[in-house]
Amino acid sequence: MALKYTKENIALGFYILYFLAAGICYELFPGDAENPNMGIALMYLFIPISLVYFMNHLIRQLFGKKNYAKCMLIHGVAWVALFILLFLFSTGKK
Repeated sequence: MALKYTKENIALGFYILYFLAAGICYELFPGDAENPNMGIALMYLFIPISLVYFMNHLIRQLFGKKNYAKCMLIHGVAWVALFILLFLFSTGKK
């Protein structure tokens, strides 16, 4: 079964790879009291990158001919997961 390069698969792949990269950086580059953990820094950098990607899909949904509703749902689920992870990591270190 071959994987098709649909807009939904690309959006899902982006989020999966980004979360995996942040998780690997979290384990490989730990922070201390003065320097932030690299994985957490990537998670905070993820917010504006993801917003730009969402705005791209929103504009294409509003003014294009294709349906991007599934992509926007993927964005929403990824943002919920992001905020849950950031909340857990910020409260777990105290």
